[in-house]
Amino acid sequence: MRLRFGSILLQFKLTMMFVVFGLLVGYSSYVVTTFSNTKMLVDQFLDTDQRMMTEITREYGNDWILGLSTVFPNDNNRDILKALIPAEFKDSIIIRFYYKESNDKLWYLLRDSSKPGYDPEIVDDDTVPQLEEVLKLNLIDAEHSFFNLNSSRVIFINVTRPGDSHKYVVRININRENLINFILKNSDRWSIYTLVTLLISLVLGFIFAKSISIPIRKLSDGATALSKGELNIRFKMKRRDDIGELSGALNEMAINIENRIRTIETMNRIDKAVNSAISRNQLLEYVAVYISDLFERSAVFIFEKGSKSYRILAHAPDRYRFKADEILFENLSDRYYKNDHSTYFFTDESLDHIRHLVENSEKFRNGVSVPLIQSNRLAGLLVVLMDNLDNKIVNSLNALADQVSVALLSLKESDDKNKMYNGMLLSLTRSVDTKSRWTSGHSERVTIHASNLSKKIGLDKDTREMIRISSLLHDIGKLGVPENILDKPGKLNDEEFSFIRNHPVMGEDIIKDIPHFKMVRSVVRSHHERWNGEGYPDGLKKDNIPIAARIVAIADVWDAITANRPYRKGFNYDKAVDIMKSERGQLFDPALLDLFLEMINKNNVE
Repeated sequence: MRLRFGSILLQFKLTMMFVVFGLLVGYSSYVVTTFSNTKMLVDQFLDTDQRMMTEITREYGNDWILGLSTVFPNDNNRDILKALIPAEFKDSIIIRFYYKESNDKLWYLLRDSSKPGYDPEIVDDDTVPQLEEVLKLNLIDAEHSFFNLNSSRVIFINVTRPGDSHKYVVRININRENLINFILKNSDRWSIYTLVTLLISLVLGFIFAKSISIPIRKLSDGATALSKGELNIRFKMKRRDDIGELSGALNEMAINIENRIRTIETMNRIDKAVNSAISRNQLLEYVAVYISDLFERSAVFIFEKGSKSYRILAHAPDRYRFKADEILFENLSDRYYKNDHSTYFFTDESLDHIRHLVENSEKFRNGVSVPLIQSNRLAGLLVVLMDNLDNKIVNSLNALADQVSVALLSLKESDDKNKMYNGMLLSLTRSVDTKSRWTSGHSERVTIHASNLSKKIGLDKDTREMIRISSLLHDIGKLGVPENILDKPGKLNDEEFSFIRNHPVMGEDIIKDIPHFKMVRSVVRSHHERWNGEGYPDGLKKDNIPIAARIVAIADVWDAITANRPYRKGFNYDKAVDIMKSERGQLFDPALLDLFLEMINKNNVE
């Protein structure tokens, strides 16, 4: 698996995100811990102080608080303040004691724990309402949220006891410092804490990032390979999270893409087979083989629907063949044989039935019948047997069946057009031959000889087809020659012969507007040219004469001398061969003539 910059960047981003997350968690933990510890300490302090004050009152009697002042000194009470503030609170807690005469409105600050000595002073007007309120409520705790900012929690407690001559209130200030001050005071501890948190976050972040980036990298590499045409790529990750679901989705997508591409490739193969101008039966055999190749361990059959039966036109592979060439409707027990234009999945009964009809088909556990529709008419069935059958395969088969139907219809239309085209050529040719009873069938015989010679010398299929058409039409210009000249038993005079010499030009003019007939026009015009340059109408010589015209010239003369004419009887084989040899290098291309004489035999004439 190759290492990519994008993958490294993703892993780095994930690691940094986890580091930031770890630091935030560490800070949040500190805030929560500080808040919790502060609350716990405050609650502990309040509980401890209240019990302590109760004990002090019991021990030192009423009005013991007055002994905390310098105005009312009491040696026994001077150390009470230290007892009220434990050592762990000495830096963060300040206690202030207030008192007033029972019937007086003035309050006095008796003692402040943050100062070594203190004389009572009158309390400001802002604090008095709180002092009066606490006498009613006994406790005022102005607690608020703590977000690691400098703050102070203020608690007022009514500590007046029955028998006291004054009213007493204790104000407790619990100071909390912010994070920055804490860091500055504890820089060493904070540095170690931050470093440890950072290292733990880095390690955990790296592990966490790898657990995400490596599977994503694998999925990315697989998707890239799939996009480049590696259809055998599969995504298999045994995870139950989103990455596992993504892997499963990509795997399903890869399978679907492979099936669709292979189906499209098979459809293209069918198209090429149609365009190769093969016969209908050959096409169906190719189609069966192509579909069988697409699905492993399958047997493919193509049925043609008749009036009373289905005829088996093709099958693949060869070892799976029907024991008969057709199946009568009356012998069939299942509706898939009388298909209603819908795909049909074999039942156990229909599968057993077809197994009895097909050799070596016992192992197949599933089957499907797909209709071949042409012009909204059921033309046949595409039947496939296989071990495993799912919706993806059925979708492919439906697409292939449509393609086969279109191909067969296209092939039928092409065959019909070719038949019409050839029929028109034959009709046109026979119209020439029927001008003279002596030339009847001449063009068709010339066509046979010319086609055989063009095949013998190895010309390609398209050229041979053009030579075939050229042979049929080579004398089309004789339509302009009067019948009395064509059927004249004696020698033609100069005027009559001029008609004959002009028929190649007239023939070219007749077919000049037919598209794609360039070779045909050249043959029609030049089939009376001679190898030595003494022919007509252009006096072409040797290789300047189109090879197709040279081939047709040989076939034309051979038929002319072996067939009966008004002025003579046709020559026998030996005499005809001698005449042909006498024109070697004069009328005929020597090499072509030699090949023609190798090909021709006595049975062609006698």
